[in-house]
Amino acid sequence: MTDRRKLMTATLLGVAIALIKGPFQWPITDYLIIVEAPILGLSFLLLGRGGATYTGLVNGLLQSAVKVNFFPLDLVFGVSYGVLVDLFGTLLRARTGETTSIKRMTLALGLASTIAGLSIAYAVIALNINLGPVTSSLTASQLVNLVYIPIIIWGVLSGTLGGFIAAKVWDKNLKARFRPVQSPVS
Repeated sequence: MTDRRKLMTATLLGVAIALIKGPFQWPITDYLIIVEAPILGLSFLLLGRGGATYTGLVNGLLQSAVKVNFFPLDLVFGVSYGVLVDLFGTLLRARTGETTSIKRMTLALGLASTIAGLSIAYAVIALNINLGPVTSSLTASQLVNLVYIPIIIWGVLSGTLGGFIAAKVWDKNLKARFRPVQSPVS
């Protein structure tokens, strides 16, 4: 019963990311990582390894359905970001048993956001993806200086803040709700 509840919650978290980011186009969606990062962090804390990946998959599938012209990028980057959150959360042991380390969770999401942001910026530049009127009028060096560097800096700050928020929300509000149900002693 508890596993079904956790999976349903992680699914709803993926839907929440898609609902928040879906109506917007680039570059606004990249600034909404401030919402996505703590949600992926909570998914990792909720389900453990694979939780953020699952939530990223749900988000990527839904955004791909809404923004068909960016398929498969939204799907690949949504899942990749989730994988990075799971990877760093697991490697840094952000959650061990009942204990959540705020510092490790903050570092895990900061690293995941940094790598995801750099990877996305590199892919867009390397693949010469036209993201609309903003990118078509700028040279490659102008794009990097005026667009990608601020987005990457914002991503690192948002990821770090998101890890802190996820750990705090988990410890203060959600951990008790998702503890395994204890059977009464006879």
